[in-house]
Amino acid sequence: MVTYGSQLADRSADFVREVDGMGRDVDTVAKGWKGEGAAAASLRAVSEKLTGTFIDEVAVRVGQYFASYGLQLDLTKSSLLAIVDNEAAAAGMKIADDGAVTPPKYPGNPPLATIMQGKLNSEASGFQERIKDLLKVFGEVEEEAAEAINKGVERLEMLTKSPAAAMPQLSLLKPLHSTDGRYQIEPLPWPAILHDDTFIYNTKSGNFDDWLNKQKWMAKLHGGEYFKNLDDATALYRHYWDNNGKPKKFDYDEAYNEDKSVKYAVDWEISRSAVAADQFVRTGRDRFQLTGQPVAVGSKQAARDYGIHYPVTENWQKAIGGYQQFSHSTVRVEGNRVTMDITVEAQDYYDFDNGKSDLGTGAKDSENGRFTEIGWAKPFETHGRITRTLSWEVGHPPSTATVDGGSEPQRNPGREDRTDNRNSGDGKRAPDNDRDTGAERPK
Repeated sequence: MVTYGSQLADRSADFVREVDGMGRDVDTVAKGWKGEGAAAASLRAVSEKLTGTFIDEVAVRVGQYFASYGLQLDLTKSSLLAIVDNEAAAAGMKIADDGAVTPPKYPGNPPLATIMQGKLNSEASGFQERIKDLLKVFGEVEEEAAEAINKGVERLEMLTKSPAAAMPQLSLLKPLHSTDGRYQIEPLPWPAILHDDTFIYNTKSGNFDDWLNKQKWMAKLHGGEYFKNLDDATALYRHYWDNNGKPKKFDYDEAYNEDKSVKYAVDWEISRSAVAADQFVRTGRDRFQLTGQPVAVGSKQAARDYGIHYPVTENWQKAIGGYQQFSHSTVRVEGNRVTMDITVEAQDYYDFDNGKSDLGTGAKDSENGRFTEIGWAKPFETHGRITRTLSWEVGHPPSTATVDGGSEPQRNPGREDRTDNRNSGDGKRAPDNDRDTGAERPK
């Protein structure tokens, strides 16, 4: 397909005949998947002979369809063959044409043979799910390619008969993306932060009961700052009472170290990015930028689809709760070694939601949301980031990006982070925490 797209412009003398044949070739172009798409550049030559019409622009776009969809199919094909010819084959699996995977029979007698056969069956099921997912993706891309190319060919035929016609509507040219659809080489727009206010700022009048309620919450804030391991939660809550709505940074590295759910979410994002980067490397790219789609950490969908859950520690439940996570990376290849510098971003909107309650205390959000309504405290955007560098051999991306050997999250001595709180913030050793976030307990 890539080769065909490049050849289209080279035979400009046979342009109309070539256009007529393009539609028939859609079903057979998969034979030319190899190589880098050069269709866009070569098709520019056609424009010199077709000045004053839109034929050249449509021809360029059709050539780009062949090139880009060819690369996308090649990427999916490479990922599929990596499983079939390498992973599954090495495990002794047999793969049918429809993607069904049959495990080998484990020799011996029960109970050991039964246990080991169960493991092989489970492994085969995993391979089969991945293979069938890729076959589905392949089929969907093929359908998209045929639709886009056929539509482009039809528009070309119309223009060859009526060269003065207006520019026709064409299918969008999609950027090359990973087989799971989550990562692409071209930059994605920075995700917006949803301001889901259910308590509208400064829309109601305060009263004496509100003043009394404020004293209660100020006492809770001071108590949390003095006695509990809640420095990040109390710092953000105090900023809520600053009532200026300015964005506030939180220590994402600290959250990673302290909360196993945050840690899992970050590790998941890094390892999935590495898999996507390796896919692009195997299409011949040796230096590129990678961006990923955002994930709503703490949502039911993220828990169901990715095993990513809401924070489990009280500090981070109160500080960030559910938040939005995404990544952007720079990837380079030297010899057979891939190196990826990745930044995982986290974004949130700190506010209180009507109808919800605090997980740790059961306090209703409406108590604090009331302070927004009467204009005493203001919601704000929060953000944090983690940067890591990974390296692996081409074709062998890491299955996990855990940087501390897979242990449970550990607290950093030096500020609020001792599990027993003893001498918290009073040690001689400088705190590990980001000094722009959180706060030491008041003396």
